[in-house]
Amino acid sequence: MTRNKKKFPFFLWHRRLGLIALILMLILCFTGIALNHTESLQLDEQTVESDLLLNWYGLNPENKPVSYQVSDSIISLWDGQLFLNEKIISDSKQMLRGAVFHDNMIVIALDDSIQLFDSNGELIEEIDINMGKITHIGSDNKFVYLKNDRQMIFISDGQILNWTQINQTTVHWISQITANDTLLTAMKKSYRGQGLTLERVILDLHSGRLFNQNWGVYLMDASAIIMIWLGLSGTWIWFSRKNKMKTKRHYQKHHMRTSEAKLDQ
Repeated sequence: MTRNKKKFPFFLWHRRLGLIALILMLILCFTGIALNHTESLQLDEQTVESDLLLNWYGLNPENKPVSYQVSDSIISLWDGQLFLNEKIISDSKQMLRGAVFHDNMIVIALDDSIQLFDSNGELIEEIDINMGKITHIGSDNKFVYLKNDRQMIFISDGQILNWTQINQTTVHWISQITANDTLLTAMKKSYRGQGLTLERVILDLHSGRLFNQNWGVYLMDASAIIMIWLGLSGTWIWFSRKNKMKTKRHYQKHHMRTSEAKLDQ
């Protein structure tokens, strides 16, 4: 003997969708209340320091920086941003190959060019170098040297404008260093610029864009649609149950009358 499968009750959908919508509606309610009091809560003045959120927004540099010691300063390249200590001085799509201090200038070597900066990080000049891919930069306190990927060595003139190939010579090639945690933290703050405000996070959470820039808003739209559907379905369930109870009471009264009539007979 097999049992007939019961149809999935309508009110179970009502309940389950209600639980899903409740979470989103709570987010909308709490974030809406917070946004109504932005000034008093100073949400636009508080910055977010959570690496999880900053990474989600793409405001934290990825990987690790490439750093070189230049006199008392450190030159670093981190996610396309060139730093003098914690200060951003330029952007670059090329790899940083080293830097030296020469004639009161910081000479920075990239893949196929060099950039000249003053000690404050102001760009003086950028020079394209046609000698193959640069791999190293060095100095002997008189001249600047470059080495390419074919192990060829070039020496600059006094103005670092012209380069001449030379045979192997004793040069102090600059080696990469590891930036300390204090410098890394300062560089991250510079990379973020004005940073991420708490107001921005709450706004994006309220609109759904925090979940995803493309479909996040539709998620919140869906919660609103679900709430409308819950209101309509809840009304339908209420009327349906009311009619059932009315029918049931009518049947009970009719049954009692029929039973009483049989007893009288």
